[in-house]
Amino acid sequence: MFKKILTVSIVAMAFNGYLEAAPHSASGIILTYDLNSDETLSMEEFVAARRARFIATDTNKNGTIEEGEYVYEWEGTLSARMAADRKASVKQTHIRFNAIDKNDDGFIAKSELDAVGEKGFTRLDKDKDGVIRATDPDPENTSTSDKPRLEQRAMLRMPTTHNVAGFMGLYDTNGDDVVDSAEFQAVRDAHFQRTDENGDGKLTEQEYVLEFEDRLDKQYEKTYDRQIKQTYVRFGVLDTDENGRMTFNEYMRSGMRAFMRYDTSGDGILSLADPAPVRKAPVDTASDPRQTNTAQVTR
Repeated sequence: MFKKILTVSIVAMAFNGYLEAAPHSASGIILTYDLNSDETLSMEEFVAARRARFIATDTNKNGTIEEGEYVYEWEGTLSARMAADRKASVKQTHIRFNAIDKNDDGFIAKSELDAVGEKGFTRLDKDKDGVIRATDPDPENTSTSDKPRLEQRAMLRMPTTHNVAGFMGLYDTNGDDVVDSAEFQAVRDAHFQRTDENGDGKLTEQEYVLEFEDRLDKQYEKTYDRQIKQTYVRFGVLDTDENGRMTFNEYMRSGMRAFMRYDTSGDGILSLADPAPVRKAPVDTASDPRQTNTAQVTR
């Protein structure tokens, strides 16, 4: 009986367009709400986990969640996850230093850093014309394993050069959507000089890590502020009757759409074995102000 009522409620909410997305992957949803740690998530388990989270968030125990409670609960989750992401990023930076230091002398020479940069440029320069354009395709994924992994997407992420968009954001200094080898090298040279605090022409591990931590902490602050602002927006969207209090029914709307999207087998159970959903074309929010992006974080 419970399953039947639940199914009818889900279909009704979906039909009325009330559902808002939560995590951006089946893996993220499972890790967040998998109560029995079996790496799958049934609809019943999902609802139970959401109910427990709702009760924990309702600190004044009045049966609804107010804006302050909603934001406070997410601040705790956000702080914990971003602190873990920061720790992992710094650890990876130490590993990266030792990988670049090819001769193991405890320093990164400019030639060693330039070799890494050249390799990255060549990877993106698929037509080998010495120029990378914003319209160039991303390189193919060279991963040797197609098996999906149960992992939580990092919330604190630095700009990456692993794709064309990230590369252009870092190296297209004149904004013309084109980066040649000279412009690329100029940015790399400036970065080396900035990191080489004592000006001896080589980087110690401390210099290398401290420079990264400085950029990482700036990214941390921007990410944290953006996430909190989005949390206030999300509360306003989910509080559909605009009375300043979120009921459990309203609260559930932030996750059911995501569950249904990633349950591509339609069996009411999320699993990494389910095929990935078909990507939808991005919504043009400028032309349709009714569309609101409320799915940036796991709620």
